Amino acid sequence: MMLMWILAFGWLGIVAGQQSIGCFKSTSLEPDLPVLVAKRVNSPAECVRECKARYYVFSGLMNGHQCYCGSQYGKFGPSDSCKTPCIEDPSVFCGSDEAINVYSTGQKGPSPPRRVSIDNYKQDSLEVIWQPPDIPNGKIVSYTLKATALESSASYPLPPIDSEVQGEFSNKTTILGLHPGTKYNISIFASNAQGSSDPAYTIDYTQIGPPNKPSAPKILDTSEKTITIEIPQGSSENGPLSYYYVVVVQPGTVPPTGSNITYENVDRAAREGLGYYFTGKFEVSNYAEYKRFEVGDGRMIGGYYNAPLNKENGQPQIGVALESRVGREVQYAYSDLTTGTHKIQIRNSQDNTASAANIILWVLIVLLGLLLLTSVLIFVMLRKRFQNVRMRRLPEQQELTLQGPLYEVDNMGYIPEDVPERANHYQDLKSKVWSIPRNFLNFDPNPVRHGRFGSVHMGTVQRDAIPVAVSVHKISDTLLKGSEKRKMLRELDVCIKAGTSKYLASLVGNCETPDTLFVALEMPPQSLKMRLLAARSGEHFHHEQILRIAACVADALRHLESLKILHTRVCARSVGLTNDWSPKLMGHGISKYALEDVKYARWTAIECFDNQKKHNPGVVWAFGVLLWEMFSMGGTPYSNLEMDSDVEEALTQGYRLEQLRDVPDPIHEVMSSCWLVDPEERPTFDELVRLDTLSMVPITSITEPYRPELELN
Repeated sequence: MMLMWILAFGWLGIVAGQQSIGCFKSTSLEPDLPVLVAKRVNSPAECVRECKARYYVFSGLMNGHQCYCGSQYGKFGPSDSCKTPCIEDPSVFCGSDEAINVYSTGQKGPSPPRRVSIDNYKQDSLEVIWQPPDIPNGKIVSYTLKATALESSASYPLPPIDSEVQGEFSNKTTILGLHPGTKYNISIFASNAQGSSDPAYTIDYTQIGPPNKPSAPKILDTSEKTITIEIPQGSSENGPLSYYYVVVVQPGTVPPTGSNITYENVDRAAREGLGYYFTGKFEVSNYAEYKRFEVGDGRMIGGYYNAPLNKENGQPQIGVALESRVGREVQYAYSDLTTGTHKIQIRNSQDNTASAANIILWVLIVLLGLLLLTSVLIFVMLRKRFQNVRMRRLPEQQELTLQGPLYEVDNMGYIPEDVPERANHYQDLKSKVWSIPRNFLNFDPNPVRHGRFGSVHMGTVQRDAIPVAVSVHKISDTLLKGSEKRKMLRELDVCIKAGTSKYLASLVGNCETPDTLFVALEMPPQSLKMRLLAARSGEHFHHEQILRIAACVADALRHLESLKILHTRVCARSVGLTNDWSPKLMGHGISKYALEDVKYARWTAIECFDNQKKHNPGVVWAFGVLLWEMFSMGGTPYSNLEMDSDVEEALTQGYRLEQLRDVPDPIHEVMSSCWLVDPEERPTFDELVRLDTLSMVPITSITEPYRPELELN
């Protein structure tokens, strides 16, 4: 009885919900609603269900049984001809052959996005592409994506990652902040002004990352040809752990340890002159069997010959490598090498021989020490004697040195304090920076730029066993004239004086060969300009990050200002972004030659066109233009003005960049204050670092064009 009452009330609810919107003109040749359901429908409720299942907003009935669907109705006007009774309920009319009864289905949002797939895979991101809904039911205003971890090697629960893309024509975005080696369910739904669609899905994996760095193996015993170690158990948060490797490193060798670097076997390493090799390999499942490992026992282990050790030049160091492998993706992690030694057990018959050898060795050490001390004393005396002569007569050809005090100032760089420079300036600079071992430095032989002093390449530096992305300035000493050397040294000194700062792309170090100087500087993986332009084609840009990024750049400029360093390349192209969206200001000193060649007039302060002298209020002006660049999503400043001279003339006549649609008044007032005619009235960087305390609204429209021909030489 209760079930009958429930069914009765449900039927009454459906009937009550199917109130006709009205009767409208319609024929089978020109139907008011365009989509005909290819089945016989007996009631308005059944037609509503059919159309809602197809994501249409309206349904309609003609001729008592023909069901039509659409998102708009009434294009031919109202009618009073809906007189054909419905088949299931003759008391209800279902249109006629020239009219249609229209009903609302209750559908608000669009149909789901189509053909969702992954276009680009990285360790911490997935690029998602899709096609728009075929039934938008209005204008699409945004897409919302969610990445939910399904399978992972992480030892902790991974939270879902949400991403939102604004714009009707967006069709791709990159979801950042994902975990390596993880299977994700990517859902996406579209939204119009009335509601949201059902989600569409795709499932895919991020690229695997390197395993966790293993501990150094423990030496248990040694003999003349072997070293017995205990291998620590490995783990990986970034993908499955596949294999263990045992590493042998000859004395005096510093091996590379990047996550994409593998070693050769002992034979090939010997042929190629490498001082390191893999001596054994085993699967993770065999760890218990190989936990105690005798290096040099002469066996084949996992396809590698475990060659007896050669200790003539000292005891080799032993390490462990872990491999994570999925298909063609391979990542490695290397342990530190063994540092302790274990006493070699020698037979009693050799004791006397060893003691005699030790005595002779100690005598030789003492004699060599005395000779070394005498040599040092003689060197100091000679150096003191000839120092004055050297200060007066330094040859032009001496490698990268300066003659006498120099006070000329390159107005594109650092304004030095009024102190005389030492003659051997290059040696002074070298003492302040890390001298990178040549085998720690790798770079693409094809240059990306040709700077003032040489070519610029992209590469990596091994720092603390971690590869760091850098720009490498390759400077040929033999090709530089003396005046160019002096200018190069001044710009290098700017980077040294700038030191390290959280939001500054700093000098990593230099590397010397007999005829070439390599200067390595931090190079973030992406530039702010490229991220802004990518947002125009649908990639997600965290608009709420704009003011934080601006405040961080202001902090970096404040740091440079405190050191009397003037940055003359402030624009979106001189700001790098790390993977966690932290900005890194580039372009000070010699690092500016790694940047694109920008026509800088559109960022130049009004007073700097006629007066070539640069000053910090001019940097503040450029910072205001950078702020405008971010809110315009990479738009070109003064895109309606073709020539640099047109920009200068417009600024002189009082023209300034206009307020963008989504920029609140307080933020535009900050921009305008940066462009005041009187430099003294412009804000300071102490004030601009508080930009992130202001509030902003989402950026819903991009109105300013990007014209690269006006920005780049």
